[in-house]
Amino acid sequence: MDNQEALQRTLNRARRALQILEEQKGGFGIRVPVDLQIELEEKQKEVTSLEGRLSQLQGKRPESVPDNLPRYNNVFVGRKQEISRCLEALSPEERGWGVAINGIGGMGKTVLALEVAHVARQQALFDAYLFFSAKTTWLSTEGVRQETLALSSLDSFCREFAKGLGLADIVKMTDATERRRALLDALRGRRTLLIWDNLETLNAEERDMVAEFLRKLPTHNKAIITSRRRTGESALTIRLDRLLEAEALELMREKGRKNPRLAQELNATKPNILTALYEASGGNPLALDWTLGQVAHKGYSISDALERLRNAAKSPDLYGFLFADAAQTLSENDRTVLSALVVFLTPATTAALADATDLAITEIQVSLERLVTLSLVNELDGERFGLHPLTRTYVRAAVGGTNSVGTAPLASGIRFDSAAQRKVLRYWVDFAQKYGGNDKDAYKTHDKLEAEWQNLEGVATTLRGIAGIPGELKDRQAAQMLIDLESALSNFLFFRGYWDESVRLGEWRYQVGKALSQWSDAAWGADHIAWIYYNRAETDRAASWAAQMAEAMEQGGRRWDKAAAIALQGDIAEQRQNLAEAERLYQEALAIYRELEDEEGEAIALNNLGEVAREQGDYDRAESYLKEALAIYKQPGDKQVQAIYYGNLGTLALARDRSTEARPWYERELALAQEVGRQDLVASAQSGLAQVLENEGRYAEALPLAQAALEIRERLRDQSLDFSRQLVERLRHKAGIE
Repeated sequence: MDNQEALQRTLNRARRALQILEEQKGGFGIRVPVDLQIELEEKQKEVTSLEGRLSQLQGKRPESVPDNLPRYNNVFVGRKQEISRCLEALSPEERGWGVAINGIGGMGKTVLALEVAHVARQQALFDAYLFFSAKTTWLSTEGVRQETLALSSLDSFCREFAKGLGLADIVKMTDATERRRALLDALRGRRTLLIWDNLETLNAEERDMVAEFLRKLPTHNKAIITSRRRTGESALTIRLDRLLEAEALELMREKGRKNPRLAQELNATKPNILTALYEASGGNPLALDWTLGQVAHKGYSISDALERLRNAAKSPDLYGFLFADAAQTLSENDRTVLSALVVFLTPATTAALADATDLAITEIQVSLERLVTLSLVNELDGERFGLHPLTRTYVRAAVGGTNSVGTAPLASGIRFDSAAQRKVLRYWVDFAQKYGGNDKDAYKTHDKLEAEWQNLEGVATTLRGIAGIPGELKDRQAAQMLIDLESALSNFLFFRGYWDESVRLGEWRYQVGKALSQWSDAAWGADHIAWIYYNRAETDRAASWAAQMAEAMEQGGRRWDKAAAIALQGDIAEQRQNLAEAERLYQEALAIYRELEDEEGEAIALNNLGEVAREQGDYDRAESYLKEALAIYKQPGDKQVQAIYYGNLGTLALARDRSTEARPWYERELALAQEVGRQDLVASAQSGLAQVLENEGRYAEALPLAQAALEIRERLRDQSLDFSRQLVERLRHKAGIE
């Protein structure tokens, strides 16, 4: 109660200070000093933070307190001294950024980190509690493969932390450095606990980047990291060692309370055998847990399990041996579930597993219960299930027919049917095709793809590895699924600003398309890459990929495809200001589209010709082209294409010094662009409206629109980025804001 009263008093003082700042702001009108605005925002964050912490002490779990702490299906015993030291390091009085928990695999680093976080939550020490684990790698005959498309694991962490805090704008950023800076800025004035798990999976460069990020963590925010490697500069380092024997015996008893079969065996076993079990495990909680799981499920006596554990200790990789040993008695359904969970990179529900595997819910539940008992699967909050990283590695190897993982051999004869894995891969490809694609209304289901992006990203990487690219093609089915996936996701990736990922998937589609001699697919992969580079004004790269697109189209593209390649060449010529050549190419594409009676292509070509005419100063001809294109494309009702034409008409009106005429065009563009979620068009409309307001002398109204456009273009590295920066600078000067 004392803590609650003290926190309430602190909150009351913060609210009074916030009220004073708001009154000061009101006295300045629209020209609020920057330092006052910053102070006001930080005080608002402080009040929100205090309110969230107070709600926790009052026994509430408010939505304003982001919290994704999982509660693993483990019994926690001991570690009281370590918990106390961790809590001290997480207090505001400590200057370090938090705690680094080090130790060998299986010592319970993650469990300790979560236990500390749960205690911190009970004491309302923070206003957010976010936990994420480093992406693991898997082995193939070519070596180590990353499971995601992320540019760096630090960037993946930053994206997930931002998502957990509800910072959608930061999540959508495409530049990793800017995302890190924005996340650090967003944490100022807060008290957030960030848990970084399994950092030993990162390479040295990535670990250094994480260390640099943590050194810059704003005051009162704290972090806990777990790693097998010694680390923890500017932080308390806990080197986690073996459980005490008394703690290990307590762990055994607690496990027995959850399983009658195990309890019976423990009661019938002599104390010296239990001590021998402790010694053979080296006090390793995971080894104990795993061994007790075999007793509970497989019917072994403690003595039999002890002998197996002793054999495992002789293996170069204890976990590898334990996994292989347990896997020998898995049913076909168990293996199917494990194969499915390998593909799910986020925790899966029983319903999702049933959809992906075609097993009945009851069959899934029976297998999951067995797999959890054997500690091969972790049960998380919300009846979700996921694999331990080492289990994932072993199942991947077994599915791929590999005989070993590192130095740890798989038991003879253990294999997983790759058909189960492929069924789940196909499930995610079908998911992408259901909710993605190029249909004019596909944008309405992009949120579903966004929610599952981590899984879809992992599926793409897995399919690439199975297909064997780059290099000699190994699996035609996987290659075709990768093509299908890229085709389904291309519009989503472009609309939502995943431009780097779009380039990578486009390259993979190009590679497998060539390997399959499916030249149209190769060409469209090249087209998607070229289009990103064009939109970033990286003209030489765009031209290189446009040439590869044209070459692939010549090998086997349809006439319509070839027209698209010609139009892309026109885009490149226009960006290089070779307007005569651009017009020639657009006219050539227009003729083909008209010959094919393709109204969509015809409208696109007319729009392109209108843009060239505007740049040539022939405004009447430009208007004629653009309005003809708009008239044609109103019929199919493609809102994002209409938004493009509206924006181009607005730009034409501005070129003619007709701001009043430009405004409604940009307003229509903005409304449609926001509806379909196409970020580059949102920025285009905002920038256009800002120019209209500038021409009217309404600089203070124009500035927020120009700044919003600049933020989007910075995330995308859009071709109009420099223009937006100049516009914002000009408006700030005209508005008297320095």
